[in-house]
Amino acid sequence: MHSHDAPSETCFICDASKRETGRLWCTEHARYEDRCWECQPQLREEGRLYCEEHSLYEDECFLCHPSLEGAHDDENSMLRQHDSPKSALFCNEHQVPENECGICQPQLAAALKPGAELKVRFESSASATKAGVETVVARPTNAQMHLPAVFETSYNENALAHVTPLAAGIVGQVLVDIGEEVEEGEVLVELQSSEVASAKSAFVTATVDLELKKKALVREQGLGTKNISSKKEVQEAEAAHTVSSLALATTRQQLRNFGFTEAELDAISTGRDTSATLPIRAPFRGTLVERNAVLGEAVRPGVALFVLSNLDEMWLDLAVPADKAGGLKVGIAVVASLDSSTGAPLRGTLTWIGTAIDTRSRMLKARAVVDNSARTLRAGSFGDAQILVGEPTASVSVPRESVQRYESNPYVFVRLEDDLYSLRRVETVGALPGNQVAVVSGLQPNEEVVATGAFTVMSEFLKSRLGAGCVDD
Repeated sequence: MHSHDAPSETCFICDASKRETGRLWCTEHARYEDRCWECQPQLREEGRLYCEEHSLYEDECFLCHPSLEGAHDDENSMLRQHDSPKSALFCNEHQVPENECGICQPQLAAALKPGAELKVRFESSASATKAGVETVVARPTNAQMHLPAVFETSYNENALAHVTPLAAGIVGQVLVDIGEEVEEGEVLVELQSSEVASAKSAFVTATVDLELKKKALVREQGLGTKNISSKKEVQEAEAAHTVSSLALATTRQQLRNFGFTEAELDAISTGRDTSATLPIRAPFRGTLVERNAVLGEAVRPGVALFVLSNLDEMWLDLAVPADKAGGLKVGIAVVASLDSSTGAPLRGTLTWIGTAIDTRSRMLKARAVVDNSARTLRAGSFGDAQILVGEPTASVSVPRESVQRYESNPYVFVRLEDDLYSLRRVETVGALPGNQVAVVSGLQPNEEVVATGAFTVMSEFLKSRLGAGCVDD
């Protein structure tokens, strides 16, 4: 039974920080693997007396021979390095070298570099099949390094309009409804406005007045050529005509400001129309995404009756971790996936990068534009995005569920034999179409990786940490 005289005293047996770096440890028998004769009987020295009770050579066992206590510099020398090389250590239970046994030495996984591996052996060649483990072949592809981001979809504000009246009035007729596609110039609402009626009346009056002034000017000019009218009278007629023309231009422009077209102005002039009707038109082709127009409601300038958006493109409002935003630049590609969708990822282009970092979240804002001609996106949706940086790199494609994370690093399980799999450290760069992940380092094309049941293999790898590691035969 391992104990210390002082409660605060520790040693390499009870304190892992005091163990030799890189030297394998047998968790079950609480000693270094190269001194564990239960696991490594091939390393035991023949002819040297051995204390079976305390699992030490007799000439080292100070428990049976108290006179030996203190003969060594420290307790660690009790289990000093054996002369045999580490490569001689072999896991008899799992039939792999001890420094490759993922079940007995799971702590080695955290130090693996991309391409390095530990091995996980099942109890029999049928165990993996019975557990539902299935593999697929890694396929070659091209991928790019990426920066992670989260996003929310929103309308493209460069193609968004709040349709508002330019004169106060009463909603007389609503000709469209929310969700409808409308064309540029299409009438959405008709208002009844006394302000518009007054402007039309002024325009018609100016039109009639100009016609009279024009006739008077022609008459005076004719009389002037016959010396019947004086030069002063002709000049007065010309001045009156000019003033009338300016008045007509002013009243015409006022109606233009209310949104009347040139064809409508000509019709008002010809028909002497002084009605109070004011048509409100769509400024461009798009979809009505919001409606506030209600029949009979009094409205004023600046109050939106409809919100119109061209849905051919949408915005992705991105949030990028500030410490990973160094490679951002306008024009690079963005690949995104909605939380609520399992379909093909969205592809767009980065169009704007913020100049300030949020003081609370430490995130940098950015924006991408994505195609929405299929009308599949909805404003307010959330998801994850990868902002592609650098050049495309040769890689391999594996299913997303093949990639498992352990202590924040990505791994895949590669089939070596029916009952033997390797826990392989890899480096990934992000999502590919079809729920695939691109692996740029650590995996070769045509290797068999676990696609279904990867969590089962991970559980097998971790079982020693759940108390089911090496056991005696």
